[in-house]
Amino acid sequence: MNANTRPADQRSKPRVTIPEHPQVVDTHSGAVIGQLVNLSSDGLMLAGSRPIERNCVCQMRIPLMVNGRSTEIKIGAECLWCEDTNGSGTHWSGFQIIDIGSEDQAILDRITEA
Repeated sequence: MNANTRPADQRSKPRVTIPEHPQVVDTHSGAVIGQLVNLSSDGLMLAGSRPIERNCVCQMRIPLMVNGRSTEIKIGAECLWCEDTNGSGTHWSGFQIIDIGSEDQAILDRITEA
């Protein structure tokens, strides 16, 4: 398997599609990493214009809507796979959350259990 190939689906929890597709930002640089496509209590998928290296750890800020209110969670996540489907120029990346505060985890759980 090359560095940009998606492994077999190993999700243990269902993902929720995020219709707003908010921009996810690198906490350190302020650069946009990609747009949030879906998330679960322990992972997420982004779509972006640039590939993300497998095993890369990113610190992210993710804006979300919870009960009609805008909020933001901060996470650390490891990229498990990245692919450019059909050479479209859109790079889809799957992440596993490896670091999240208890308050942000509670927000994430609320969204994914709704």
